[in-house]
Amino acid sequence: MASEEEGRFRTIFRRAHAGHAGCLEDEWLMVPCRLPDGREAERSLVWSRRNGPWRRIAVLWVGAAPGNAGGRGSGEMGAHATRIPFGGDIAGANLDLLLESAGLDRNDTFLVAALNQLPDRGGGEPKVAELRRPVGEYPSSAHLLRDTLLAAGPRLVVALGNVGLRITVAAAMLERRERLMLPGLPRLESAGLERGRAARWPGGELAPDDAFLDAWRDTTDDAPLPRLLWLLHPSAQNMSPFAGPETAFHTRMVETRAALRSAVTELFGEPRAEPAEVAGGRDSDGARGVYALPEWRRSVGPRHRELVALWRKKGL
Repeated sequence: MASEEEGRFRTIFRRAHAGHAGCLEDEWLMVPCRLPDGREAERSLVWSRRNGPWRRIAVLWVGAAPGNAGGRGSGEMGAHATRIPFGGDIAGANLDLLLESAGLDRNDTFLVAALNQLPDRGGGEPKVAELRRPVGEYPSSAHLLRDTLLAAGPRLVVALGNVGLRITVAAAMLERRERLMLPGLPRLESAGLERGRAARWPGGELAPDDAFLDAWRDTTDDAPLPRLLWLLHPSAQNMSPFAGPETAFHTRMVETRAALRSAVTELFGEPRAEPAEVAGGRDSDGARGVYALPEWRRSVGPRHRELVALWRKKGL
């Protein structure tokens, strides 16, 4: 019998994938999303069990989009092809390194994005107009994120990049707006949010609406709102394993990794010892969850291990 926590995630999955033939019986998205007429959707919705466990978790990650891996969506890697968020590209390998530094792996955290599919232009950050579009039965991507926040009930939300931070705050205050509006960075900074430091959820005009707060109390047994950690997005444009230690690309990874470890230590104590599956996942008969998926074993995991090995050579 499914737990109440799992049931919340299943409800989100069914609402988000409404209209996708076959998805409702395929919670791991073993095949790409299909339209009611049976045709493959142009861009699969990357929200399933591949994003993480369907239960309350300590850390929720919010990116801008789930990953491209080049080719503007035409290649065999990236979330558009594998339905694995942050899978197959430099950003995904960088994220694996960050997960490891926090003592986490993909099976005990949840990865979600502002827009959980390939953006219109094939990569990069989604535009606000895209975030306002319906997602299945949801009025917008922000409504999907709002329910994800409530189902996950995290103690820490890691916003990867500016868009991830802005939509996270906006998603919790939707009831006070007639239309999705993303707060600007100056407003967020004036409310006490600072890149690289875990901060309390903002109050005042940026506080969650009453409906969100009531739902949060119900689903988390009145736990405090999560801390918000605003980090640089781990994209190749910000931090690259191909860059030398003297470059900003290397320094940004070192600083981002340190900020995450500091936040995790502050909230949970020292990160636990290296988890069983990290840095691209290991080849073993004991692989589970995301690491047991054929797409991970065949392409995503090996590519991530190659990229993480470059960081290892530089001492990370």
